[in-house]
Amino acid sequence: MPSVPSRRRLPPLNWLRAFESAARHMSFTEAAEELGVTQAAVSQQVRQLEDWLGTQLFKRLPRALALTDTGIAYLPSVRDSFDRLDIGTEQIFGRLDRRPVTLRATATLAALWLAPRLAEFRREQPEITVRTTTLYAPVDFGQDGVDIEIRYGSGNWPGVRSHKLFDESYFPVASPAYLAAAPRLASPVDIPHHRLIHVLGEREGWGNYFQRFGIAGLPLAEGLQCDSMIVALHGCVAGGGVMLATAPLVDRMLATGVLADTFGERIPARFCHHLVIPETGEPPPEVAAVFSWLLARQQNPGAGWNAA
Repeated sequence: MPSVPSRRRLPPLNWLRAFESAARHMSFTEAAEELGVTQAAVSQQVRQLEDWLGTQLFKRLPRALALTDTGIAYLPSVRDSFDRLDIGTEQIFGRLDRRPVTLRATATLAALWLAPRLAEFRREQPEITVRTTTLYAPVDFGQDGVDIEIRYGSGNWPGVRSHKLFDESYFPVASPAYLAAAPRLASPVDIPHHRLIHVLGEREGWGNYFQRFGIAGLPLAEGLQCDSMIVALHGCVAGGGVMLATAPLVDRMLATGVLADTFGERIPARFCHHLVIPETGEPPPEVAAVFSWLLARQQNPGAGWNAA
């Protein structure tokens, strides 16, 4: 891998901007109007750039400008650099007059519940840009630019207003193809005869499930282990075994037949997902619009999954 120089040898940005604008307009006067400076300032900045580079970029004709061969060769690199900087700035930070709303959720919730709704939101309110992040490490709002969070828990967090999105339950699921080829699975006592898929760190895992039904002595660490539910779900769809899924997040997958509820008994989850916003101050209008819109969609939490 090539080493990165500790100090880049680049001319000042203002000099490059003056050169690019003057080359585009072929006029120091028009470049000055675009940049909001005097014609003399543009001329001086271009001259400083030429001195810094040690070569002439423009031919100063009596009533016009013309690029030298060196200027013609240099212009595409300068223009491309400004284009890349402009695109990257807007992609990450949005237009200055239209700040994006940043919404944070876990990867599973974002994929199964949030993404389909944001597609609908985009169709209804295209003037508002929403940026999602699944780098989930809740901190105080404002420290990392997050406007809205979807958190899992009791809903009692200091410094925020939280609104429950939906009640949740968990139950064993598997792919129809797996169930057709696997041993009988009609009740919890049959589960030890099957391949298990574990979601590491889930609050309601196989240990809690077996304890609830009085099933003991199982090697809980055996089987496929995944660090997120969305990864486990894809393994389950592929026939990897039986996993504990959460309703209503997988309701659409059940409705389309991609997954099957093994024996229909669902256990209420201790906690659920909440839409969270800072407690103090009024949110900007675009943040309030996204928050209110998502809260109004809580009645149909399982829609949107397409496993094709």
